[in-house]
Amino acid sequence: MHYSIVPIANLLNGLNPGTILTAKVVMHLDRPTEVPQSFLVMDSAQVFAVVSIYHTNNTLREEMKAGDLIHIKNPQLIFTSLDFKGRMYSYNCIKVGQLTDVLINQEPLIN
Repeated sequence: MHYSIVPIANLLNGLNPGTILTAKVVMHLDRPTEVPQSFLVMDSAQVFAVVSIYHTNNTLREEMKAGDLIHIKNPQLIFTSLDFKGRMYSYNCIKVGQLTDVLINQEPLIN
């Protein structure tokens, strides 16, 4: 299969087969649950999104740090909205269900 590298703005809602998202990790996002592990990322167009990685645990924090370059194959875009203290916030979330679809600094997340 031929893959195209796309920025966050070019992702369609839902699964994006045949695409690779490349972004820099800005920070780990603390959550009350261990799964998914979530990270704030920024692509080359300086667009931010949250990447949520499933089927992992807190050890991912040591493997994926601020400044790391990640590649996500076949990203799934989910547009999320939430009400916090009376204000509505909306953001893009990239769901990763397969750890084999992620490279960190050009190395597989898992071997």
